Amino acid sequence: MKKYFLIISTLTLLFTSNACSDRDLELFPPNLDEIGNIGTELKLQQLLNGGYLTISSANILGVKAMVFGDLMGDKMFVNSNPSFLNTYNFNYNSSQQGDLGGFYDGLYAVIANCNLVINNEVVASSPNVIRMKGEAKTLRGLAYFTLLNYFSASPASGLNQDYGVPLVLTNYDATLQPARATVAKVYDQIIADLKDGILNADDAGNRLTLSKTAAKLLLSKVYLTRKASGDAALALQLATEVRDAAISESGTFGTGSVVPEATYTSYYSAIDDTVAEQQPETVWELDLTPDTQRVNGIGANISLPGYYSRVDPKKCFLFNQTFYGSFGANDIRKGPGSVASLLTQVGAPLLSTDTPRGYWTNKYPQISTEGRYLRNIKILRFSEAYLNRIEALHLTGQDGQALIELNQFALSRKGSTYTGTDILADILAERSKEFYGEGQRFLDLKRYNLPLARPSNCTVCDLAATDKLFVFPVAQTALNSNKNLTQYPGYN
Repeated sequence: MKKYFLIISTLTLLFTSNACSDRDLELFPPNLDEIGNIGTELKLQQLLNGGYLTISSANILGVKAMVFGDLMGDKMFVNSNPSFLNTYNFNYNSSQQGDLGGFYDGLYAVIANCNLVINNEVVASSPNVIRMKGEAKTLRGLAYFTLLNYFSASPASGLNQDYGVPLVLTNYDATLQPARATVAKVYDQIIADLKDGILNADDAGNRLTLSKTAAKLLLSKVYLTRKASGDAALALQLATEVRDAAISESGTFGTGSVVPEATYTSYYSAIDDTVAEQQPETVWELDLTPDTQRVNGIGANISLPGYYSRVDPKKCFLFNQTFYGSFGANDIRKGPGSVASLLTQVGAPLLSTDTPRGYWTNKYPQISTEGRYLRNIKILRFSEAYLNRIEALHLTGQDGQALIELNQFALSRKGSTYTGTDILADILAERSKEFYGEGQRFLDLKRYNLPLARPSNCTVCDLAATDKLFVFPVAQTALNSNKNLTQYPGYN
């Protein structure tokens, strides 16, 4: 049975919503404590829990952020079920948000909760308070990193770098109308927050909270994305530290990653939660329970298992044949193609819109020990430290060592090895095999300013890396309520 870390109470539920309005952002109804008078560690923890619950919602990491990262890439497609079809076809604008609804506002709701924790000066400092503020800094950094990834151009593009996102570091104030900060300024804040998380969070072994290790892993990814002078070396240092922590924890799987070959499939698809949740491979996962489910909006109507699982009525996400064919014959990440494999064609439709036929994934079981749609969602894994380190080796001119470690990693999955002729393409290919269905492919393309080139099953098959559609538009309602907020160029 799961051990719940969240303090679920009426007070906590009031802190969290899946969509954000002026009323929601007030956070405290009049009959409860004033924001400036939160005077106990318990209530401060509840504020932090509200941030965790909100980022775990269906509007953010619980569904949408994980879906967008694959849906807008080149390995997956949507079948005849219309869910997220508009996003797959890049059919959105400021007035027609569709699937984007609640994503931008929800991330700022997370930031609002974090700010209340970070800025609180009423509760006396203690190791526990320092830990909470460290976690809040990491969570805020993650929220801003997610906003930049989707609502701004990547630094690698050199495009529209004045169009970052609004930076709000003070407690909620309805009169605030912040303009977009530059991309560089937002990255500076993200890095400062994550450094604080590394300094002040703890590493108590709980995979349900953002630890020092989680902050280090996130910061290595931030440096690989920003790519300023010296960033690659910093990413290498951090990724190496996290990788070494993984080796220390696993003991015997240092040449590949923490999850061993024999349990790789069950790490995702086992019905038993004790086999799949809070495992040594996981750095951070979202805590899904019957209690949190009542708040985060995840269930039969919107959930990762609902879209990915071949046995769910709402199933609609399949991986294309070109991607399946990129795996070696014995690669455990796809399996032999049987019904229990992580990629399977069993029951995949063969319709005019689905030609060639795709593959379901079993990474997201519909039913687990806890119930339907309650498997914790893996967000950060130790395997990414290995691949971030390999990428940083390449960026620091150490291609020979990068190739050695890349092939070691691939062989730990019984995958095909690489020649290194195009080492960056090889690294990104291995990342796509390791993290499919985990929201990373589109962001990998974007941070290297690479175009979209879908091989099949698409209406919009090709997209230049400079296209405005690589950046989400801000909703017209947000523009109407903030006269200083400007739309990303091209959407006006």
